[in-house]
Amino acid sequence: MTTRERIIETAITLFNEKGTKAVTTNHIAAAMEISPGNLYYHFRNKEEIIRAIFDQMDAVGFEDYEQIIAEHPAGSLAAMEETFLMIQRFNWRYRFFKRELTSLILSDPLLREKHLRVHQAMLRLVRHSIKSSIAQGVLRPMEEDELGLFAEEIWLLTLFWLNYLEVGGEDVTESTLRRGNELVRRTVCCRLTEEGARMLGRSGPAAP
Repeated sequence: MTTRERIIETAITLFNEKGTKAVTTNHIAAAMEISPGNLYYHFRNKEEIIRAIFDQMDAVGFEDYEQIIAEHPAGSLAAMEETFLMIQRFNWRYRFFKRELTSLILSDPLLREKHLRVHQAMLRLVRHSIKSSIAQGVLRPMEEDELGLFAEEIWLLTLFWLNYLEVGGEDVTESTLRRGNELVRRTVCCRLTEEGARMLGRSGPAAP
């Protein structure tokens, strides 16, 4: 692992533990046992580190999703559920970013631009997945307005389920993450075709 990569990983750990406001570049350097000057060789300030973490998040999320699609067809119920669980584990890995999302993107215009591009790309991906499900006969056809609202409903639940658990005082565990999967199932159920309902029945309820 390069020094730059170590800086990023150390920053993620400290930000997750203490939040970004409580952690300075000196804290990160001290945790790595390197000089501040060595850190500044790679990053001029904390904002650049956070942007680099976001770039890593984007790359990791895409790679994880590609692995799911390699095993399950896009738009299938299995792909939907595996993607939801993958994103929740991903959100926990970068939980400081989820906890501070609004303040981070409002305080850094460059990060806000990066986040907006990814956010819009993810909404397009959800819409594409829904359309694939319709084409496969899993979901019933929808008008464009309904499809758009359904995509936002799914993405909103996926994006903020971990936040919901934490603000409700619940531990983030495999069980509570899978409970979110059950909510996704219930959201999808009312739009299933008969064949989609049979497929969902064969896959069984989300594991506790």
